[in-house]
Amino acid sequence: MKIPTLLQRALVACALATSLGVAMPVEAGVLIGTGYAKGSQSFGLSIGGSPGAGGFVGTWDGDPIQFWCAELTQNFSFNHSYTYTLSIPNNATFTLLGRLFHEAYGVALSDTTHSAAFQLAIWEILYDGDLDLGAGGFKVTNANGHAATVALAQTWLNNLGNFSDNYDIALLHNEDRQDFITGNPPRRDAPEPASAALVGAGLLAMIVGWRRRTRKTPLAS
Repeated sequence: MKIPTLLQRALVACALATSLGVAMPVEAGVLIGTGYAKGSQSFGLSIGGSPGAGGFVGTWDGDPIQFWCAELTQNFSFNHSYTYTLSIPNNATFTLLGRLFHEAYGVALSDTTHSAAFQLAIWEILYDGDLDLGAGGFKVTNANGHAATVALAQTWLNNLGNFSDNYDIALLHNEDRQDFITGNPPRRDAPEPASAALVGAGLLAMIVGWRRRTRKTPLAS
């Protein structure tokens, strides 16, 4: 049986990504944001002026999606179609984001306060390694009457060390528009690193063996 070229390449890429422990890039898709999930709150920030903070809803290739702002230096318009590339980065920043999702995603869209606090915590992780909303390169300079929201976000940031990273946090990237993040459900049966490497090596061996057998098989007359 002949394996289609695209599938063969995908298997090779997946095997390499698994064995090397790197993020697996995903094909581009169409993102349409339809609005805030629970409204927004505005804050004075040291980066980005006074944007509205809160989670977004919309569609990704026609499927419902909840997503969050990851970039304060570009813009994005609701009810417009944009092509984005989705990837799952594997670094310390996205580990912290995974811990935040573990800690607070269950209530992140329960109301405007929680939604805005979750967004503030995301910005703090992405823009400032000190995890302090009152200091560093990224900070809240004016709560604009939402001090309770800032306090909630800071509580989550203070507790990140108590939680594990069991969420895959995906980055949605567009060169000309705001970048966003979205989270998948927890990985309940994620393999250990050593096991993942063995799986990747096994996939590579399977593909190499298939290619060798293909070369040796005579062409049908």
